[in-house]
Amino acid sequence: ARGNIRLNDEVAEAVADCEPGLDSLRHGARAYARWIVAHHGFAALLVWRPIPGFIPSPESYAAAREMWQRTRDELAAAAGRGELSAAADSDDATGLLTSLVSGICSQQLANEPGAPFDSGRFTSLLDDALAMFVGHYATPANRSRP
Repeated sequence: ARGNIRLNDEVAEAVADCEPGLDSLRHGARAYARWIVAHHGFAALLVWRPIPGFIPSPESYAAAREMWQRTRDELAAAAGRGELSAAADSDDATGLLTSLVSGICSQQLANEPGAPFDSGRFTSLLDDALAMFVGHYATPANRSRP
């Protein structure tokens, strides 16, 4: 619960001054990844399930659900603003985005745990992964741009 709350607070602070939609999603993803990579112990508990059979209590998992909903709401905002296609306003898109970001964090922690976030072998790919996600959910008008 403490880890989820701290992570949620960190992301909320990072997006506080952002426009809804893509701006908030990008800043939130970076804040999430930066925090996860900096907090290895919490990362194992929040991103993976290292203890067989462990299921967090609803109270402990509430902040994680809140983070999921925030991401879902930002995708809906991005679709509503025409930054992304209507397909981005979905649980599937939320799952894909969270899998991309968490996967980058997992790779970083597994292969280069002590590297600085900005120059880590995998965390330095975060913006490229986000661009791929945006490209996948681009509106028809945005797809025709060079």
